Amino acid sequence: MIATNRLTLILLLSLLAAITWIRYDVIWASAGSLLAFVLLTLDFWTETQGNTALLEYWVAAVVWIPTFIWLVWRMVFHSRSNTSEAGSTSRGQPSPGYRLAHVVLGFFVFTSLTAPFLSPLSPSQQGQLETTRLLPPLSKGYIVEVTLQASSQVDGWRKRLYMQSAEYLLHRADRIVGGDGGQPPGSVPGARRRTIVFSFGTDDNGRDVLSRVLHGGRVSLGIGLLAALGSAVIGTCVGFVAGMSGRGVDALLMRTTDLFLSIPALFLVIALMAFLGQSLTTLVLTLAITGWMTMARVVRGEVVALRDREFILAARLLHVPRRRILMKHILPNLRHVILTGAVLQFANATLGEAALGFLGLGVQPPTASWGNMMGEATGYLSNAWWLGFFPGLVLAIVIVAAHYVGEETSPHISNRLSLAERLPE
Repeated sequence: MIATNRLTLILLLSLLAAITWIRYDVIWASAGSLLAFVLLTLDFWTETQGNTALLEYWVAAVVWIPTFIWLVWRMVFHSRSNTSEAGSTSRGQPSPGYRLAHVVLGFFVFTSLTAPFLSPLSPSQQGQLETTRLLPPLSKGYIVEVTLQASSQVDGWRKRLYMQSAEYLLHRADRIVGGDGGQPPGSVPGARRRTIVFSFGTDDNGRDVLSRVLHGGRVSLGIGLLAALGSAVIGTCVGFVAGMSGRGVDALLMRTTDLFLSIPALFLVIALMAFLGQSLTTLVLTLAITGWMTMARVVRGEVVALRDREFILAARLLHVPRRRILMKHILPNLRHVILTGAVLQFANATLGEAALGFLGLGVQPPTASWGNMMGEATGYLSNAWWLGFFPGLVLAIVIVAAHYVGEETSPHISNRLSLAERLPE
């Protein structure tokens, strides 16, 4: 196990080091623009407003650089702790499948957050339709890049660094052409030609499918995560109140939950989006509102089972305050239920977002998401199979990994909890 973990760390560190070497210019420009923005904000807040286009690069830099440093630290300075773990028993340890599912989910979350560094092109960058439209996977092409240099007359190195980084990140690709040949950049100042391989092919607008899959993961996984958190909060509150209240409140809340369960989810989603409007916020709220019922019933059942346990009765006999019983004894024992339900709801919400995007009710193009990419691919199933295959494959892997993590999370956490059999303090 120790050798496997070390080999995994070596592979991950080697991969990140290789990508850092290849994309050092983009990583450096992203980190430099973020540093300049922070320094400028201290003195010139009004001059740094309206630069949300750089936010995705800043998020990628904030995730990429600490991850790289953590992997180096893990490799160099963490060998002693790994050695000490070699003599520990395997009782209560997660299974290899559980670890693999965690790695898969972490991998896709990481690639989604760092998509600007991993994607060869912008997801909305269109190529020349005559040569880049519907190219199959592994097709070759080239890019003519023109980098607009910021004026060197700008006062202060902070403003100069910020402007140069922003120009390089936002105004690089000028023309994308498919095929091995092509005309040289010509006399355009600062232009350079770079070869590219469309690993996942291109769509009907000449856009790189790999770039759209990577950037679409941020939208799909982000919506799934936010919707799962909303469902977990609503379901936990409703279930906890129902379980701890009397019969009247319990019956009212559970019949309300049954009412929501009786309404078809798709009909409720369409009704809410027609009433609230079609937007990203509406989509998250809709998925959260339609996914809390199962969590509420599970939490309510667990609370009802816990409130009659011996350690809760002992706490009441010892006149432990009700608030302390709730916070110290009941809520900690709900941890595994809440976490398991949240992970499973994350998978369901991500799949729900993909279904809505497939039907045209989710995120609208040109913003990429796995759902609308598969929806756009329905007209090209016979001659461009890769348009729907790759986003569908990634979505299926994420859903399977999330369900496996959710199924294994409950017993894994339960083995680590000792509160259930502990007498109150």
